[in-house]
Amino acid sequence: MISFTHSLGDHQSFHQDPAMAKDTFFGRIVAPGMLTASLLGFVLGTEYPGLGTIYVSQELNFTKPVYAGDALTISVTVEQVMPKRNRVRLATLVENQDGQTVLKGVAEIIPPLRDVALGS
Repeated sequence: MISFTHSLGDHQSFHQDPAMAKDTFFGRIVAPGMLTASLLGFVLGTEYPGLGTIYVSQELNFTKPVYAGDALTISVTVEQVMPKRNRVRLATLVENQDGQTVLKGVAEIIPPLRDVALGS
């Protein structure tokens, strides 16, 4: 998580320093929202629909903080298929280990027209 925040130039104490984070609104280390959101891109590009997917847009609502050590479950559900535009609208959801929603939104993707082999 610290490498991610450094790569963004995000030096918020609540992302990096447990002693300083203790005195913030969160009370402990919290993951950057965009780190959680980036997991959606990972799922769309590698799992569903997978390689060759073009991630067009994403609406995000951060509903609860993600703390260091949380286990996250990412779900995507097809909401609308737009065959004339070769687009798919997906509901996106991230939940923590307690089943609490930490992020929800809507993504639009262009799925691959054919299976894309790794490395081709």
